[in-house]
Amino acid sequence: MSDSPTHDGSLTELAARLARGDEAAFAELYDACADRLHRYLAARVGSRDTASDLLQSAFLRAVKSRRRFRSVENPIAYVFQIARNEAARSARRRELATPWSTVTEPFTDTNQDSGDAEAIAAAIARLAPDDQELVELKIYAGLTFREIATIVDRPPATIATRYRRSLESLRAWLTKQFR
Repeated sequence: MSDSPTHDGSLTELAARLARGDEAAFAELYDACADRLHRYLAARVGSRDTASDLLQSAFLRAVKSRRRFRSVENPIAYVFQIARNEAARSARRRELATPWSTVTEPFTDTNQDSGDAEAIAAAIARLAPDDQELVELKIYAGLTFREIATIVDRPPATIATRYRRSLESLRAWLTKQFR
């Protein structure tokens, strides 16, 4: 088995080390999920800068509440849950949520046409907010259905079904738009 904290046995040990306040454990946790977490937050809030701030806040909150890791099965999913809550708090503070139709920054990269990014953003905007989040957590954060289920407090089978339906909806809408 690898030393990577993405294996279940390693996750249990990592959670115990985090609960003890082991600084190296927090560094491992950060290394294991910060990039995926940042992509998720950028997609969620529509800004890489805001995502960076939220990422920092989430890890700070995790450090401050380290004793809670004693009862956590998957520290990575738990940090995503903390970050999700931070994003919601941030949106409430601003009293607005960025509509998906105006968000293209998280989807653009050097290999992708900005028109494609706009089409993806428009397609995702058509999904229900909960389904938008499932797509973000799966595609942009690269989480498993089990990890997503932990974050949103729903059964993994429900998450998998809703994700597949969301992708079918996206595919149908995009196909119709680009015929």
